[in-house]
Amino acid sequence: MKIRNLKGVDNKEILSVFNESFSDYFVPFKLTEEKLASKMIVDKTDPGLSVGVFENKKLVAFILHGFDIVNNQKVVYNGGTGVIPKKRGSGLTKKMYQYSLPVLEKKGVDKVILEVISKNIQAIKSYKQSGFKTTRELACFKGDFTAPKTNKAIDIKELQSYPWKQMELFWDMHPTWQNSKEAVDKLKTANHSLGAYIKNQFVGYVIFNPRNKRIQQIAVSKNLRRKGIASSLMAELAKKYGNTSSIINVDKKAENVMRFFDSIGFENYLEQLEMQLKINKVTNH
Repeated sequence: MKIRNLKGVDNKEILSVFNESFSDYFVPFKLTEEKLASKMIVDKTDPGLSVGVFENKKLVAFILHGFDIVNNQKVVYNGGTGVIPKKRGSGLTKKMYQYSLPVLEKKGVDKVILEVISKNIQAIKSYKQSGFKTTRELACFKGDFTAPKTNKAIDIKELQSYPWKQMELFWDMHPTWQNSKEAVDKLKTANHSLGAYIKNQFVGYVIFNPRNKRIQQIAVSKNLRRKGIASSLMAELAKKYGNTSSIINVDKKAENVMRFFDSIGFENYLEQLEMQLKINKVTNH
């Protein structure tokens, strides 16, 4: 058995192992080649930092690692750990991190982050053994939008650019990796983004990915909550894309956001933990 990075490994091979690993998952998960390629772009996957376990030159387990600089820190994101069913229970996740951490440390990485399904006790245990600690509890929602109220005073227009400074003032939570500013900027042409305005004042926005019918971000000015702004944005999306949509990884501490999705008839169908591993820098004196 050999552990090495995924440089030069064909996406088709990764896809096959990915789908086999997730076929009996809590939420069965299957990607096409196109969806895997898109995920790897959004996650900023770096084959040189990603890891695979090979048996007789065949991939049997992997960790897909993305890399970005966030708030002046070098951050690696685990966009997926997969082990084919017949190789589980051999501690391969732990072994891949034993291989990977010295590589990340050498590259000057500050931390590794990931999300894991709260019910996946075995995976959580493996991550804890590798030094990860839980940082946030996250909720995922999906459903058919039912409009509680919309507001006639609100104008909805397409957002041509993202005024992040202003948009961040609306936030109740910091988005997770796949919904981050960096990810959203990368998907700008694929996403549909709408702004809400009252008397020409920008008061809220939604960023929606039509391909997977997923809301990436939705936020409303803090002093204008409960005035139907978010519902008006959702109603506008529903006109074009239908009522069904989802959002992943809402910070459970963002009670207003949790309450909003509950109020429009969405179901909290999955809970995840965000976990983080801080990499101790070795400084040479």
